[in-house]
Amino acid sequence: MNLTDSIRSVIKRLFGVDPVTTQVESTVLEEQTRRYRDLHGVNLTAIFAGKLAALTVTDSTVQVIGDSARAESLNEAFQTVWGKARKWTSVAMGTGGVLLIPYVTGGQMFTDIVPQSSMIINKVNGDELLAVTILADSTVKGDERYFRMTDYALEDNGLLTIRQRAVNATGSPVVLQSFPVWADLAEEMTITGVEHLPMAYIKCPVDNRRNEELYGVPITYGCDDLIKEVEECLEDIRREFKLKKPMVGVDPLVFDVENGRRHLPLTGLFMPSQSGMLESSGKFWEVYDPAIRDSSYYNRLTHLYELLEKQVGTSRGILTEPQSRGATATEIKAGMYDTYAVVQLMRTAVEQGLDRLAEAMNVLSNVYGLSPIGAYGLAFDWSYAMIESSQESFQQLISAAAVDAVEAAEVRQYVIPGETLEESRERVEEIRKNKVDLSDELMKQALAAEASRNPVTVYDEE
Repeated sequence: MNLTDSIRSVIKRLFGVDPVTTQVESTVLEEQTRRYRDLHGVNLTAIFAGKLAALTVTDSTVQVIGDSARAESLNEAFQTVWGKARKWTSVAMGTGGVLLIPYVTGGQMFTDIVPQSSMIINKVNGDELLAVTILADSTVKGDERYFRMTDYALEDNGLLTIRQRAVNATGSPVVLQSFPVWADLAEEMTITGVEHLPMAYIKCPVDNRRNEELYGVPITYGCDDLIKEVEECLEDIRREFKLKKPMVGVDPLVFDVENGRRHLPLTGLFMPSQSGMLESSGKFWEVYDPAIRDSSYYNRLTHLYELLEKQVGTSRGILTEPQSRGATATEIKAGMYDTYAVVQLMRTAVEQGLDRLAEAMNVLSNVYGLSPIGAYGLAFDWSYAMIESSQESFQQLISAAAVDAVEAAEVRQYVIPGETLEESRERVEEIRKNKVDLSDELMKQALAAEASRNPVTVYDEE
């Protein structure tokens, strides 16, 4: 089923609602997703999205913290989602937005990663989504593909209604339970005391340059003309190298047939020259080997790359060679600040989205009784390696530890990432104990050696 062709009419027929999302918006959203997923040629949107997603989440962590069984259960589900953080962050930047939708089946919590083009908005209050329909999943049965659509509607009194329907490729309803993969899903359920729709909507932080902001826009939004120039330049370079094939022009007599075969092959490196050309020059052959105009082409390509980085809003280093980072943290931050600003905005969007995801998982845990009710919180630990000098940061930690501004365990965590603070404390205490024991032993050995060199003489008073 083509989302842009019939999804609005299918939603109205299945759920009896009139979408806020227009046909034009649906078409634009689908096109944005198609461009991001395009596997042909050089996909500049995917390059920017992938690079910035890596800078956003690499070496960073998020934990659901708390002493309750609920916190432990949510953290287990969260780590599965965070393990795919680079993927869904890239989807958000490449298509404009991504939905993380938790669901429970077989007594376990799972999370769907859905591009915003698969979401039709039915009701909003400002920026708050109150009712949406999601093209959530698809499966193949026999020779046909079928689709699962999920409708979420939140009332003012906190009543959430979730309805599941299955349709075929033409949008006609089919029985949901006839598909094993969806058999455990209830066709309709209600949940009370809900504040937000049970999903995370993470949008790319690029300004869409319009008043309404129902949907996000890709990281390369507004750069279509410049991207087209880059693609044309890359095609010119490809054509230049393809046409630049050295040839050796040889007198046509060489290609005369003798005993049923030619002295040289007619195609490939050797080609017959035009009649009279070699005779006039007095040469038996001539080499045709024009120089490649690589310098001019690559200078233009680099210039276009720089313009595209500026238009997207990043520093050098995405498509071009990065600027010299210098030796100090200040110089590093100055050289990467534009990219760092984009990454920080994306991290803020991720934090807000994951806060909603934790809330949604908590609601579903209550409904399905996955774990006892208990307190939980989120702890983010973002990496700042892109703007930091590791040597300077370590020296700052050492100086802070010397004046008791931080503890030794925090210094150890910097040197050995991955340990929890409690694990680092235990290891530091163990190292200190072993150090004291070793110092005592060395002192005893030193005193014994001194005593052996200078024995004490005891005199009898008589």
